[in-house]
Amino acid sequence: MNKAKNIKSKTAADTAYIDKPWFRIDNAATLYAATRRKDWTRTFRTALVLDEDIDPDILQKAVEDTAKRFPFFCVKLRDGLFWSYFERTDEMPKVVEDSKYPYRPIPLEGTNQPCFRVLYGKRRIVLEGFHSLADGSAVNVFLSTLAARYLTLKGENVPADGKLVLDTADEPKAYEARDDYYTHADPNVGASNPPRVSVHIGENDPLPGYSFLIHGICRIDNLKDVAKKHGLTITEYLTAVLILTYYNTEERDGKPISVSIPIDLRRRFDSKSLRNFCFMTDVAFDPSGKEEVTFEIICDSIRGKLREKATTESLRASISANVSAASNPVLKIVPYFIKKIFLRGTYEKVQHTYTAFFSNIGSFDLPPEMAKHVQRAEGVLGCTPYQHFGCASASVNGVFTLTFSSGNSDTQKQKFFFRFLAADGVKLRIESNDRNGVYEQ
Repeated sequence: MNKAKNIKSKTAADTAYIDKPWFRIDNAATLYAATRRKDWTRTFRTALVLDEDIDPDILQKAVEDTAKRFPFFCVKLRDGLFWSYFERTDEMPKVVEDSKYPYRPIPLEGTNQPCFRVLYGKRRIVLEGFHSLADGSAVNVFLSTLAARYLTLKGENVPADGKLVLDTADEPKAYEARDDYYTHADPNVGASNPPRVSVHIGENDPLPGYSFLIHGICRIDNLKDVAKKHGLTITEYLTAVLILTYYNTEERDGKPISVSIPIDLRRRFDSKSLRNFCFMTDVAFDPSGKEEVTFEIICDSIRGKLREKATTESLRASISANVSAASNPVLKIVPYFIKKIFLRGTYEKVQHTYTAFFSNIGSFDLPPEMAKHVQRAEGVLGCTPYQHFGCASASVNGVFTLTFSSGNSDTQKQKFFFRFLAADGVKLRIESNDRNGVYEQ
C-alpha cells in the first residue's frame, strides 16, 4: 500500500461507517480463519463480574442494542475463491447460561449466527468469540459497552466515555472497522527475520471437551510493588515467574523457554480500530550452560526485552513485512484451498516456536457510575491444538485477575506459579471451574 492510500485512509477516518454486505478480514485474522477446524476455533473469552445477579432478559436487550453499534462484529465467516471474508448477518446471538467448561469452539459453518456469543453466570457477563473478529483491546470496548448498556437498562445511568464505553445510540465510525495493519504499513521498511530457535515445548495432553480455568485474584498495587522490588514491570514479572514455572515443573531438555506476548499497537500508532491490531512477540530464556537457574537470573535475562521489541520502528517493520507477504501478487491468485494448506503449516510451525502464551489484556478504566458495580475483570486465552496451556490477565478497580486455561485437570504448573507469587509477597485468592474450586460468580 502506498503512502497516498495511507493519507486517504486517515482523511476518511472521521466519516461514518458504511455498512456493507461483506468485507475483508484483517491481516492478522487470515491465519485464524485458515487454521480453524470443525472441533477447534481460536477462541477468546473476556468477562466482567458485577455486584448482583444477572437478569438474562435485560442482558438480551442490552446485546441487541449494543450489536447495532458494532455492525462489524455481527458477521459470519465465509470462504471465497481466493480468501476468506466476513459476511454481515442480522441475526442476534441469544444470551445463554455460561457452561462449566468455557471457550468452546464458535460454530462457523452452516449458521447465520455471528462469530461471538454472550453468556452469563450468576454475576458474570461473558463474551466469547472467534479471534478473527477482533483482539483483546477491541473486545474490551464491546464488553464494556454491553455491560454499561445492561446497567443503564437496570436503572443506573452510565455515561459513554468514548474510550471503553461507547454510546449505543451513536453511529459507528469508519476508523473502528479499518484494518490498520494496512494503514500503518510502510513498503519502504523491511523487517529482519531472525532464525527461530528450537524451544522447550511443555507436555499437556488435553481431554476431549474439557477446559479448566484457575483464577488468581489480588490487588494490583500489591502485585506492582512485588514486581518493582525485582526491577520489573508487572508483565515482565509474571513472564519471569511463568518461565521459572516451566523450568521447575517439566523435564529439562536444555532448550530455551519462550513466552509469546501480544503487544497492543493502538497507542503506538494512534489507532482506534476495533478489529485486530496487535503484534505477537516473544521473551525467551536460555538455561543452557548454566549450572544453577534462580529467579533473579531469569529476571536479569529478560529485563527490558519487551521494551526493546516494542519500539515503533521495529513494530512498523514487522507489520510491514506481514502486509507485504499477504499482498504478494503471486499469492493473491492462488486458490484459497491451497493457501489454507500453506497457512496451516505456517501456523503449526509458529506454534512450536513458543513454550507458553501470556496475554495481559489490560485495565478496564470504567466510568465511576459503572465501576462501582464491577468487582473484577477476567481474560481467558483459549488453547490451541498445539498449545494446551495458556495464561491471561485483566484488571479493574485495582483488582488484578490472572487466569490459567488448560485442556486437562493437571495443576502442577498452576500450583507452582501461585505458590511462588504467595511466597514472594503477593496476597492471592484462588477460584476455579472444577469441582474442587469455587466458581459462583
